[in-house]
Amino acid sequence: MTAMLGGVSRLADWHGRHASHGCNVCNARRLGQEIRRTMRACFLHLVPMPVLDIELTAPQTVQGQRAAYQSLWLLVRLCQASQLSGGAGVLRLAELRQQFADTRSLRMLVSRAYRDFARWGVRAGWGDDAGRDPRFLNPAGRSQGPFWLAQAEAAQLRLLVEGRPATPSEVADFLGQESPDAEAGMASVRGVDFWLALAAAQQDLRQGHLLARLDAQGLASQRGALAGFKAAGVLAEAGLQQALAALGEASVWRRLDDLGAARQTLSQLRRALKDGGEGESGYLDAMEQILSAWVAWGQREAGQAEAILAGMRAAEPRASVVRHHPRIRFEWYNLSALISRARVLNGQGPDLALRRQEAASALDYFGRALEAAFEFGSFDAAQQVAANIGMAIWLFAGEGLCGEPSSAGPEALRWLLLSEWLCRCAGGGPSAWNAIYLMRIARGQCPRQAEPSRAAFHAYQPISPADIHRQAGALPWIEAEALLPASWLTLAESLLAELAEGRARYSLLQRCGLWLEHAWYAAHAGQDAAAQTSLQRLAQEMHGLPLSDRAYFQSCCRQLPLLHSTSAT
Repeated sequence: MTAMLGGVSRLADWHGRHASHGCNVCNARRLGQEIRRTMRACFLHLVPMPVLDIELTAPQTVQGQRAAYQSLWLLVRLCQASQLSGGAGVLRLAELRQQFADTRSLRMLVSRAYRDFARWGVRAGWGDDAGRDPRFLNPAGRSQGPFWLAQAEAAQLRLLVEGRPATPSEVADFLGQESPDAEAGMASVRGVDFWLALAAAQQDLRQGHLLARLDAQGLASQRGALAGFKAAGVLAEAGLQQALAALGEASVWRRLDDLGAARQTLSQLRRALKDGGEGESGYLDAMEQILSAWVAWGQREAGQAEAILAGMRAAEPRASVVRHHPRIRFEWYNLSALISRARVLNGQGPDLALRRQEAASALDYFGRALEAAFEFGSFDAAQQVAANIGMAIWLFAGEGLCGEPSSAGPEALRWLLLSEWLCRCAGGGPSAWNAIYLMRIARGQCPRQAEPSRAAFHAYQPISPADIHRQAGALPWIEAEALLPASWLTLAESLLAELAEGRARYSLLQRCGLWLEHAWYAAHAGQDAAAQTSLQRLAQEMHGLPLSDRAYFQSCCRQLPLLHSTSAT
C-alpha cells in the first residue's frame, strides 16, 4: 500500500509542475490516465497472479487437466524464450514449422494453441513489437508470428517433471532441443547436404543450365538450376538457408521470363527473411529488393522499379548495403541506368538540354556499375555493363544527345567488343545481346522506309564485320578478329541453331531480337523463305512481350519487304 500511495503522490507532484502548460482539461485527462496506469501496476504487485502448474511428463497436464501436446509445446517454448532473454525472446515461424513439419496447417495449430492459452489464463503475444499489450493485437496476422510471452506472464508458469520443478536441461529435452555442447560440436557439419545442393544449383545457374537436360532415353542427365534450388529449399534447415534457396530460384524464374513465378518466389524469400529475424542477412534483403525491381522492369513497370530502387537508398540498413556491397551496388546502378536510358529515348519533349542531362546521368550510372563489377571481380557482370554502355552511346548519338555519330559509333563498337571479350573470358560463348546490338548497329545507317521494294532493300549497305573491326580501331590485348563473325547472317544462324539444339537458352526478348535480325539479314541476302520463317516465329513470340517492346518489333517488321505476307502484328 505504501508503494501505491507513493506512486499517486509522485503523479500529483507531476501535475503540479505541468498544470500551467496547455489546457487544464487535457492535463487532468493525462493525470487520470497516469493514475490508473500506476494503480494497475501497483495492484499487480499487491495481488499476485495465480501460478500455473505445467507437468511435462506424459500425459502432459495444465493444472491437472490434460493438455494438447502442440499447444503445450508452444507455451513451454515461449516461456523458455522469455526466461532466457529477460522477456525479449521470440519464437519465429520457421522454428515452429520445423518442429511440426508434418502438420497440414500451421495456422490451425497456432489458432488452437492461442485458444488453449486463453482457457489457461495466459496472454501470449505475436508480431514484431513484443512490448505491446496482447489484448489489443489483431488476430488476423497472428499465424505469421513471431510469437512471444511477456516476462510477467512467464513468471507465473511453473514447469514440473513428476511434480518437482523442471531443470533447464529437462525443459530442453521436452522441447526436442539438443544440449548446448552437442549443438556446438555439430555446427560445422550440420546441413552439408543443403550446401552441396545449393552449390550444384549455383554452378548450373552460372553455366546457363536452367532446366533439366534429358538423354536419349528421356531421363534427366542434368538436373538444372531450377530443380537444384528447389531441392536445396527442401533440405534447408533455417531461415537463412531457405532465403538462399528462394533467392536462387527467383533468379532462375526471372531468367526464364516467368515473372509471375519470380514474384511468388520473392514472396517466399521475404517470409524466410522475416522468419530469420534480425541478423546478418542484409545482402539477402537487398537482393530481394533488387530482384523485385528487375521483375518490375521486365514487365516495363518503370515507375515501380524506380520506386523500389529509390526506397533502398532512402532507409537504413539497405542504404548502407547499397553503398558498401559491390554486387548490390552493381545491380542498383546498372538497373538505374537502364531506366534512365529508357526515359531519355522515350522523351518527346522539346527540351533537348534536359534529355542530354538525363543521358549523361545514365552513362554515369553505367560507369559506376562497371566499377562495382570489377570491384567484386565478375567478368560476367562487367560484360553486361560494357554492352549496355556501348548501346547507350550509339542510341544517344543517334538522337543528338551524346557526341557526334561519326565519333560515337566507333566508341560504341569498342565497348561492345570489350563486352564480347569479357563474356568469353568468363567461360561463356558468344553473347546474344552483343550479337543483337552489333547487327542492329551494322544496319543502323540503312534507310528505314516502310515496306521497301525488294530491289531497294537489296541495295542497302549494312556495315560488314570487317568494317566494324576497322571502325573500332586497335584494341590492346584483344584479338577483335576472333570476336567477329564472317557475316552477320552466319552469326544469327549459329545462335538460332544453338537455341534449336538446346545448347543455349535465351530470354524472350533475346529470342525476338534474334528472329528479327535473322529475318533482316536473310531477306537482304535474298533468302526469302528463311526470312519468312523467322518473321513467323517472331510473330508468334512477340505477343508475350510488354506493349512497348512489341511496338518496336512491329515497327521494324514494317521496314522489311516481306512484311506484307506475314502476320507480325
